Amino acid sequence: MKKIILILVVFVAGLFCNELNAQKTKFGHVDYAGIIELMPETDSAQVAVKQLKADLEAEAGVMQQEFQAKYEDFAQKQATYSPAVAKVKQKELEDMYQRLQAFAEGAQSQIQAKQVELLEPVQQKVLDAIKEVAKAENFTYVFDISTVAYGWDTTDLTDKVKAKLGVK
Repeated sequence: MKKIILILVVFVAGLFCNELNAQKTKFGHVDYAGIIELMPETDSAQVAVKQLKADLEAEAGVMQQEFQAKYEDFAQKQATYSPAVAKVKQKELEDMYQRLQAFAEGAQSQIQAKQVELLEPVQQKVLDAIKEVAKAENFTYVFDISTVAYGWDTTDLTDKVKAKLGVK
């Protein structure tokens, strides 16, 4: 009796394993960067980032001109200054230069933060569409084409994701 139960358990386990193996793992890939580029929100984000960059560059230009004018004034009048006044003026120039450098670094960080802020919703929208298409098509894994060195038996889902998002 124990042998019959054991054989029955092994038989049922074998059927269960065969059933699991029958479900084929499906792999797909998408051109994530290409889809992001086609999104209309990406264009408006790029315009906003370019505008911010132009505004910051203009502000930096004003600061640079002010620094240059003070430097030239200092260079022309340096011989007439007492050592104490010359030292104070030189310190002012050094401080102004450091502020200019700090502004440039801050501006770069500000531009990057704005880019992330504006593109994050677009990226999430694309990821959501990829997930929806993958689930609808029963794909186990979907890879970004830029990270796939070789693909065999993989399906390109880029057009389906673009259709889901309404972009061409």
